Amino acid sequence: DSKKKVRDIALILIAFLGAFRRSELVSIQYEDIEWHSDGIVITLPRSKTDQEGDGMRRAIPYSSSMACAASALKHWVNISGITSGTLFTAINRWDQLGDKPLNPGSINQILKSLGRESGFDFIPLLSSHSFRRGLSTSAAREKVDFELIKKQGGWKNDASVWEYIDEGQQFTDNASLPLMDKMDALLK
Repeated sequence: DSKKKVRDIALILIAFLGAFRRSELVSIQYEDIEWHSDGIVITLPRSKTDQEGDGMRRAIPYSSSMACAASALKHWVNISGITSGTLFTAINRWDQLGDKPLNPGSINQILKSLGRESGFDFIPLLSSHSFRRGLSTSAAREKVDFELIKKQGGWKNDASVWEYIDEGQQFTDNASLPLMDKMDALLK
């Protein structure tokens, strides 16, 4: 119902599905967004792994899901009236937009606050790094191709991605599963 809630939904979905670092997220400008019929492309001129300033692009497609990040961002832009400059601005207690971007540290506070409101029991473990790790481990569980995961997260190092993928598949790709099935068949 509030601008803050609309902003937070867009922020969380863009952060997760775009696998953005918090510093990247708060630096997104309206001008960095390309609106397409199939989704959005966010271009950041610089990021942690792009020190040369070649730019980093993340495509986020539209979907019919309630968790459509592109639609949530469009709703945020419409309700906020932002047409240039900082996309994710601070909002005061009277639900008025500030003219400054969110502080990167506030991303963790927003995430933990939403976790408390949702009744999560793992709030101390939540941080902005949960977005990048969460995308990679969740995508790995869904058997998304390694190269697609690496591309979406903008990882340069294969080892970092494989670490997350291994974590995401530790229970589904597990040597003990077929053995338990075999033992179960023998015990029947």
